Amino acid sequence: MSLSILALAACAAPPEPTVEARVLVQSALPLADAARIADEATRSSGRTVRYIAPSGGGWHALAVGCAGADDCEAAVQRLRADRSHFLAVQRDERKRIVTP
Repeated sequence: MSLSILALAACAAPPEPTVEARVLVQSALPLADAARIADEATRSSGRTVRYIAPSGGGWHALAVGCAGADDCEAAVQRLRADRSHFLAVQRDERKRIVTP
């Protein structure tokens, strides 16, 4: 019986993130709290969002966990649609410096 419950729970659980979409968001609220911004983005996107860093001028860098490219695009579109929390959402195209 417990095995069937585990199997059912696994089917109902959202897929584990396999990729991340990096985005820059401009908060509609004067939020400086990284955890709250990530929570709002998680609720809006329907995916787990990790706060990366403030980016200046009210912008914040976030990473959205997705199951694939189409899932990432849908999550970003949901963020863009939430104008009550985010004035602007754009892909983070900045180059990252990786040190060995």
